Amino acid sequence: MSSLLLTFAVAIFVGGALKDFFQAVTRDLVAPLLAIFFPEAQATVAGLTVQVGPVKLLIGDVIAATVTLVIAMLVVTFTLPYIKSYAPLRGAGRMA
Repeated sequence: MSSLLLTFAVAIFVGGALKDFFQAVTRDLVAPLLAIFFPEAQATVAGLTVQVGPVKLLIGDVIAATVTLVIAMLVVTFTLPYIKSYAPLRGAGRMA
């Protein structure tokens, strides 16, 4: 039971670190590339807006969150089969 709890704690810690990593990739790599196409964003996605009649929609944060989510889902999709083969869930009962 304690090894399962430790595994869960490590997963939470690694998840937080990965969240920070994906946000940094979005902020520091993807956002400047988007600024090439949208110069008014001033090298950040947060400045992107869309004017629809009298309404100004702030879509920058939504784009940043979407890119972060897509990156995270790609990492999970491509790494999960390897993680499952390395540490199967039923293997937790085998203690040396």
